[in-house]
Amino acid sequence: MFQYYKMEDRKISKSSEEEYNWLVVSGTDPEEQRHLLDKYQLPEDIFIGANEPEEVSRLEYLRNTKLNHPILYTLIDLSEVTQDRIEDRLEPVTFIYTKDLLITYVSEQSNLIKRLIEKHEQDIQRYEDIVAYATLMIYTHYIKGLQEMKKQIDDLDQAARKTTENKELFNLADTERDMVYLDHTLRDQNHTVDRLMDRKEFLDRLDNEALVYDIKLRQKFAMKMVTIYRDLLETIGGLFSDMMDNNLNHLMKYLDSAALVVAVPSLIAGLWGINTGGLPGKDNAIGTIVVFGLAILVGILTAVYLSRKDFSK
Repeated sequence: MFQYYKMEDRKISKSSEEEYNWLVVSGTDPEEQRHLLDKYQLPEDIFIGANEPEEVSRLEYLRNTKLNHPILYTLIDLSEVTQDRIEDRLEPVTFIYTKDLLITYVSEQSNLIKRLIEKHEQDIQRYEDIVAYATLMIYTHYIKGLQEMKKQIDDLDQAARKTTENKELFNLADTERDMVYLDHTLRDQNHTVDRLMDRKEFLDRLDNEALVYDIKLRQKFAMKMVTIYRDLLETIGGLFSDMMDNNLNHLMKYLDSAALVVAVPSLIAGLWGINTGGLPGKDNAIGTIVVFGLAILVGILTAVYLSRKDFSK
């Protein structure tokens, strides 16, 4: 879907196809994509992977187009819909901007542009402002998403101390999987943002040191959160493994002790059951009862001894 906007005097208003200077393209309609490619003679591969979580963040100059020295800038946004899998939450956002036109491509379900206009309309004077504020909002989304993920990590940490049920192990695997996606996405994206923030022409036109500082600060904050949380997940995974080993050790100790308790009475009964003769009680009427009682007594004594024995020494 095409949405046409007109930017002028710190105001962004919806416009027509004849008067716009900001075009927002949402969705994956092949006909609209084809129309856009043909109209501005854009590279054919611009929309390849534009709706995939594995899309590569990039900053590059476009050549041989009908635009005036266009620059392509692609970032990956994080949707707020926490119920979806991480692949569905990662939404590529592409800006193609020149001095007199901005084209923005977002996924159909993205609300980034709507929220950008609502929150920063009065702060926007030029295209660089849109690109910078969008970058700031994207990192804010990551920080918020990571803060929500911290709650899951805390729950897993508590669960690892109490249980090794399959459900918690599956939750750990899902959380680690989400963190891998976020880690790689942010690392890739940081290189692109750093390149943009190093462009003197962009910074001169933006002319907003405070905004640049906020972007870099949130960029570092998000990256530090990912690094810490991945380490925490590795620690929790190790704790789950240690708890399983500990439970297995206790189970084996119990089974070995139970086997020993049963083996001692069995040995006594086996000795009295041999046919070589010479054992006491053979001709006694209560011999069987005595042997049976002796076996039980020795078994009880063995159980008491093993229960008091400290095997850690």
